[in-house]
Amino acid sequence: MKHKFTALLTAASSAVSVMLGCITALPAAAAGTDLYVGYAGRSGNYSTVQAAVNAAASLNPKSEQDRVTIHIAPGTYREQITANTPYLSFVNDTPDQPVILTWYYGIGYKYYSVDSSGVYNADSARAKNAKYEPTQRWGCSVRLRSNADYFRAENITFENSFNRYVTDEEIADGVEVSGSQSITFQRKKGADVTSKAATERAAALAIEGDYSEFKNCTFQSSQDTLFLGAAYGYFRDCLVEGNTDYIFGSGTYVFDTCELRFKGYSSSAAGGYITANKDAGRTLFTNCNVTAANGMTVNPGYFGRPWGASADIAFVNTRLQYEGIINSAGWTKMSNNAPENAKFKEYGTTANGKAVNTSGRVRGTVQGSANGLDAKTYLGSWTPFYMNGGTAVVIPAISGTLVKDLTPIHAGYEWKIRENTQNGDMIFTDREFVYRSYPELLKGGEAILTPCDAKALTGTLAEFEAASDLTVSVLLDTRVENVPAWLSGYAKTGVQAETSNDVLYDVYQKNYAAGETVTLGENGQSSYCINYAVIVTPARPAATLPGDANCDGVLNAKDLTVCKQHLLHTRTLSGTALANADTDQNGVVDGKDAQLLRDLLIGNQAG
Repeated sequence: MKHKFTALLTAASSAVSVMLGCITALPAAAAGTDLYVGYAGRSGNYSTVQAAVNAAASLNPKSEQDRVTIHIAPGTYREQITANTPYLSFVNDTPDQPVILTWYYGIGYKYYSVDSSGVYNADSARAKNAKYEPTQRWGCSVRLRSNADYFRAENITFENSFNRYVTDEEIADGVEVSGSQSITFQRKKGADVTSKAATERAAALAIEGDYSEFKNCTFQSSQDTLFLGAAYGYFRDCLVEGNTDYIFGSGTYVFDTCELRFKGYSSSAAGGYITANKDAGRTLFTNCNVTAANGMTVNPGYFGRPWGASADIAFVNTRLQYEGIINSAGWTKMSNNAPENAKFKEYGTTANGKAVNTSGRVRGTVQGSANGLDAKTYLGSWTPFYMNGGTAVVIPAISGTLVKDLTPIHAGYEWKIRENTQNGDMIFTDREFVYRSYPELLKGGEAILTPCDAKALTGTLAEFEAASDLTVSVLLDTRVENVPAWLSGYAKTGVQAETSNDVLYDVYQKNYAAGETVTLGENGQSSYCINYAVIVTPARPAATLPGDANCDGVLNAKDLTVCKQHLLHTRTLSGTALANADTDQNGVVDGKDAQLLRDLLIGNQAG
């Protein structure tokens, strides 16, 4: 479905490019599980959305291949929904008939169904023993908790009815003023809850999981409609409606060809604010329309106000329904935060096909160009599924000399393979960090450049086949407190590498035979550290006699001399000689091996 005014836009297609030696992982065709809500008689059908979400959680999806798609039949679903599982999709397969996920909680009121933790509780709803205020995320109708990463929704309406109409369920739930706010409005059937006097905070959706996406979705409330609280998110062809701070929070988000509608009030009132953002992250509105709801009083509003002093919001190529819908200043203050001190940006705003007069805008907010104000710049290595129109893209795995068919598991992260790695080479695909001190035993190896941002992912990150007998070296940030379980079969060598951002890596090694599958798992920690790196080298032959560096079958002073020459780089050992020189057989030749060999020779002489 296309919303009013949005239908006039032509969405620019996103080109997907595959460069030599690299891959940007994008979603493959759906291979997960389908569940259903409201489809009587169909296998895998549930009567409520929450029941389907709970069933999805039991399936424990961990990757795009495990995605659980919940198909919701057209209708209105009155329930507070909470998801805390990754790789979920809510889909309405009949877009010309609405699917409405709605609830009625608002701040300043208390209900029987709310328990002491501030959320809906079925037992509390039945018992009706006590009333509590919905304190969690502004009484949101749908909440995506912190583990609900990679959520998608298509053709879904997320609504909080609190500022729109009074339901029978709300009355039966014993709604009454809690006394925690200054509001005194009494809610009853027929009450005008669209008035300014009745308005309070009531979120339709609260996002806490990363990399959520929405296409052709609607979000409706009045105050605090849509909470943004994760690292990244993407909205395509959506409608967001409200009055006060109706898109608020923090994180990096892109709203692409969306409609931003001032809901207005039933009587004259102050203009509204589209955004209220904190300091973390930045939000881009590109090719969006700002409109006014029909039949309501809509006074001039603002693009936004700074919830945090360094709020970062950009409106690029915005179309206004009429020029006066946005106050001439464009932006306004919030608490003690002045708009001119925030990172507010505006470029290319028009109304009725003509440039608007921006001479009255807050100082420094009008930009001379849109350089850097685009979705790709904002989202970095993440390519949302809906940015490509929701079309499955199959990109072949990549290979090197030793690495065959490297296949990333998670969508939207760039991986590369580089031959002949040396000191000073890049480590990641999404950071400028390089090796400042690179171990001798890894020089010339084949590097798998991982995305640093993938440190936040869980489960398997990538797999590849060993093209020949090889040694896989995983370089793990020494600040990672608990070594990931998948590295339990790797030996810690005692060798370290150092990066240009002053991070020390410990080197872990494991040998693989040709044809074996190598699995690269999670980093194990995302905060205060960087992601691991991977270097692949040909497998070293097994030692025939540890310490016999010249391979003559006996241990003597000649072996100590050869070992020292190798350490001083006046001689380079390889093959069996290198394996033998590793006297302590820990996978690396260093000064400890020379000392151990010396001790062995002295011991033999003494014996």
